[in-house]
Amino acid sequence: MGSILSIDYGTKRIGLAISDPSRIFAFPCGVIQNKDLNNVLSYISKLVTDREIDLVIVGMPYNMNSDNGLRELKGEMAKTVEVFVKKLKEVIKVSVEIVDERLSSFAAEEKLKERGISLRDSKGFIDQEAARLLLEEFIQKIKET
Repeated sequence: MGSILSIDYGTKRIGLAISDPSRIFAFPCGVIQNKDLNNVLSYISKLVTDREIDLVIVGMPYNMNSDNGLRELKGEMAKTVEVFVKKLKEVIKVSVEIVDERLSSFAAEEKLKERGISLRDSKGFIDQEAARLLLEEFIQKIKET
């Protein structure tokens, strides 16, 4: 069993989080400025290799009105994430799974507020915290099955 990489994709920044190899803990792993898709893909590919990651999860911004059974992908961001996931699968050799990220950024902001971190100056923190929360939830679901 290897580590899991979690990606919170944004048009400006991409938040990253990684699990330990035992898949017990989720840690923030930085933010990538999303200026050039090829550079982003190259960075993630290197990270997957260097950290011996064997699963990547990517948050998908499902519509708030859709349920867990019939998720509707609506909006430009969902389409952008779909394109990103398709390109990512072309460059890395590990499994890529899409996970529901509805409210992940909101939850990340709330966690940071609880810690007394200013939201005005913490955009990068929000992105990697959102990725960490996605990963934490994913790990919990694995444990339950």
